[in-house]
Amino acid sequence: MLRRVYTVVCQTLEAQSVARNMYQNVAITPKQLQSIQNKQGEPIQAAEELLSIVMNGSGNVFSCFLDALKQTDQQATHDIIVSSSDKGKYSITCPLHVLL
Repeated sequence: MLRRVYTVVCQTLEAQSVARNMYQNVAITPKQLQSIQNKQGEPIQAAEELLSIVMNGSGNVFSCFLDALKQTDQQATHDIIVSSSDKGKYSITCPLHVLL
């Protein structure tokens, strides 16, 4: 789902704040949060870690991720994901197993 805009999202995502928000909303585990926080000096690696969690998670995790982007003032990254899907340019929807 996020695969086609993965690179752009990794470069724009502030994973630390999104991960904290997702943890507060019980969308990721303490272990997952810690793993992302351990990459504080490596923003792209932290973003990759968070995106991996989101892409392998449930539809609820994806929804929480989108909400967290808005709540952490990352509307531009949110818009990249959502508008790209709307235009059919990229394949960005909720995880496949949610659609089944």
